[in-house]
Amino acid sequence: MTEMTAQTVRILAIDDNPDILYTLEQICRFQGWIPLMANGYDEAVEVIRSQTPDLVLVDYHMPGRDGISTVSELRKILPEVPIVVLTIEESDGVVQRFAEAGADDYALKPIKAIDLISRIKVHLQLAAKRVSLQASGTEDHGGRAAEAGENQADTGEKNHRQDVFREKGISEVTLTKLEKALKGEAGFRDIDEIETATTIKKKTLYRYLQFLLKEGRIEQDYSYGEMGRPRTLYRWKNEH
Repeated sequence: MTEMTAQTVRILAIDDNPDILYTLEQICRFQGWIPLMANGYDEAVEVIRSQTPDLVLVDYHMPGRDGISTVSELRKILPEVPIVVLTIEESDGVVQRFAEAGADDYALKPIKAIDLISRIKVHLQLAAKRVSLQASGTEDHGGRAAEAGENQADTGEKNHRQDVFREKGISEVTLTKLEKALKGEAGFRDIDEIETATTIKKKTLYRYLQFLLKEGRIEQDYSYGEMGRPRTLYRWKNEH
């Protein structure tokens, strides 16, 4: 991803509903972004072959290849490009599948322009910062330059976390409370047990757990009951 201005940002929207595509196109044009439209995965691949998007919006419910499968395949083609899933569902299981497929975020339908624009902007900013940090790292050859690069990376990481905190509505106080609870138990626990230990509501708790998973600070496993339905388990990652 190269340095971007609003006039050069390319947003690829994938949805089988022409009305949704029209709405997304108008939102992009309102922001000065370049809209790239596709009604499914195959058409999206054709678009990508001609111009690489800076961010991708993917509908969850599509005939044929659904949003999860589409995200998984797009992640192979576009490993560094932010992907946001559009969905009417917000269940833990569905959101978990988004994350496992490689999505960076999700936005609820019906589409709220202000919310979607905010999410897009944050992910574009984070992507630009990653590129900037990577570029600065390749220019560091001497000891002082390397140290400066490390300091810049540390600052960039802090800024990255602050951006995510603002976007996700994450409180440092709540996050610290969750971290202490997870560090205090060596074994895996499900979300119900963590809710009891922290008194953090489940809907909020799930968002924080997803953040920590993305940060690589916790790990997850699955437990299958008699009915075969898996429970997702979490524990603090042992760094040693």
